[in-house]
Amino acid sequence: MSGYAKTASPEKHDPNRLYARVFLEAIKRIDQFCAEDCDPPEEFVLILDEHNQRPAQAAQSMYARTERRRHLIEPPFHVESHRYQTLQAADWISGLVGRLGAAWAEPAVWPENEVFRRYFEHRINRVSRRSGIRR
Repeated sequence: MSGYAKTASPEKHDPNRLYARVFLEAIKRIDQFCAEDCDPPEEFVLILDEHNQRPAQAAQSMYARTERRRHLIEPPFHVESHRYQTLQAADWISGLVGRLGAAWAEPAVWPENEVFRRYFEHRINRVSRRSGIRR
């Protein structure tokens, strides 16, 4: 799980920039997991729900001169999520993790998310790798 706490005012918030930052951080963490935590190292493919702002940096990060994402087999691609149950499940998990992240970052602002902490926090923490929320 990867995330950034939003610190900009709503007028200055750029959702596409935030999406690109989180997206590239997620690719980096998955690549590191495949390289360091898998024995033998594994490769991965990233399949995404349709989104009109797929960052071009994803492909660039595969071929960068430094810190290449060597375990990403090809640039991420998009599919229609309603055709794939695995993407629908990922949407549900992302929603859950987002609510947990909001509760962790600002519990006083998101008291309604306490129920997600009660039922899912232990399970998510048990299986999380390379997780955190950046400010």
